Amino acid sequence: MDTSNYIINKIPKRDGSLRMIAEPEPALKRQQKRILRWLEQRGIKAGKYAHGFVPGRSIATHAACHVGKRVIVKVDIHDFFGNTTEYMLRQALRDEKLPTETIDEILHLCLLNRVLPQGAPTSPLLSNLALKRTDGRLAGLAEKYDATYSRYADDLCFSSNNPLLNQILPAVDRIIRESSYQLNRAKTRVIRRSKRQIITGCVVNRELGVPRELRRNLRAQLHNLKQGLIRSGSLDEEALLQAKGMSSYFHAVKPALAIRFRQSIKEIETLQSVLNLRYHHMPGIRRDRGNKDISF
Repeated sequence: MDTSNYIINKIPKRDGSLRMIAEPEPALKRQQKRILRWLEQRGIKAGKYAHGFVPGRSIATHAACHVGKRVIVKVDIHDFFGNTTEYMLRQALRDEKLPTETIDEILHLCLLNRVLPQGAPTSPLLSNLALKRTDGRLAGLAEKYDATYSRYADDLCFSSNNPLLNQILPAVDRIIRESSYQLNRAKTRVIRRSKRQIITGCVVNRELGVPRELRRNLRAQLHNLKQGLIRSGSLDEEALLQAKGMSSYFHAVKPALAIRFRQSIKEIETLQSVLNLRYHHMPGIRRDRGNKDISF
């Protein structure tokens, strides 16, 4: 498939570059969803080291693998989806024992210019299949350092109480290159216990937790939303949606912590309903002969 079958959106990233999101046209998207269901029904799934886009796993389960370790090594794959090619996926689907004709059809319908499009419903599963062999190799490497390995999408993490874990990096780089990917060296991190260790937004030094500044920010955001609603009677729906997303993240990491934030969101929504009800039932004044409306 080519770009005529997709809606292309470019979203700014934190580093100032643009992320290309390719959303398939409705007819193609329906076909891709059918393919995804077909693969899942046949038990074709991500390997045990993958935590991104996997039912029952999340950023929290990924981070939980590395709690309380002396050293953490984090690396990132450069342009993960854009560098997952037809050749890689053909091999991955062969490993799943699919016939050639079926593989041809899947690749025809699920690739954009012969690579994985970020935005197609099939891309998350296919990306995990493409890295299944590599994950196994990296996990085997981690064992040599008495380390734990897990991956969330393009974020790879190793942790150990071995103080020499940083020496794993050249071998990681070699395995990634042999898998036809490249590391984003600007995102490589070695984090020791004396510093705050954060993995996919979760603090893991002693227990799984949420960074303190995120809790403060959400608390302030919810306070401002409520006060703005009281003062003006209107609600910033986009800001509320962002707050709900952050609350869901807290719930995944630390459910007990999310309770009070979810309660605040519920209070805001209840207040909005009450104010809307009052507004719609507020009596107006009849029009005068000049055909003008006067209302509260």
